[in-house]
Amino acid sequence: MRTFTLPPKTHLYKTDEDDPVFLHFLPGIGYVYKKRLKNTLSLLGDGPYEQLLEIGYGSGILFPELSKRARCVTGVEIHDKEAYVYKTVHHENITNVVLKKGTIYALPFAQSSFDRVVSVSTLEHLDNLNKALLEIQRVLKPSGKAVLSFPVRNPITDTFFRIVGYNPRHLHPSSHNDILNAVHNYFYIERYCTFPPFLPIDYSLYCTIRVGRK
Repeated sequence: MRTFTLPPKTHLYKTDEDDPVFLHFLPGIGYVYKKRLKNTLSLLGDGPYEQLLEIGYGSGILFPELSKRARCVTGVEIHDKEAYVYKTVHHENITNVVLKKGTIYALPFAQSSFDRVVSVSTLEHLDNLNKALLEIQRVLKPSGKAVLSFPVRNPITDTFFRIVGYNPRHLHPSSHNDILNAVHNYFYIERYCTFPPFLPIDYSLYCTIRVGRK
């Protein structure tokens, strides 16, 4: 497994006021934010893959690592801050990342386009999981895998989001159980990991799963 490193803070840009990118560099909470990325990469593996898609790339903080694992990395996002993310890509001397604007509900790609799909902290924001997961299934090659990461809903995580000023139900309309139940409609779960790893999923903070097409 490759060693995980974050790009320097000076190479990153917030895409909106709610972008948590700089939380990765804080003590305490930064460890949790980095751990979700490490778990994602752990289940993704080292590759190399031909075509990899990241859905909801945000600030592009994961592109330096993803670019080492695939010949071509495509990112899709609903925001219009591609120019800022391309600056990060340029700072990191990455030449194999392409950014597209689009929604997870109608991904702008042909059927069976990607060997791997990665999505970190996106599904919990959705209110139509079946439509999103059907799209992920559509763009994956028959033998492809998707790595999906999302927070766990419980009193601990609810309290954290309230402390930092969010209504957890407005912020995350879909719970981890909602996501897992919807995933079973389109995929089989091959592996999963939680953080902290010694707790049952309902009492952990974050969950990552690797899935294959049914």
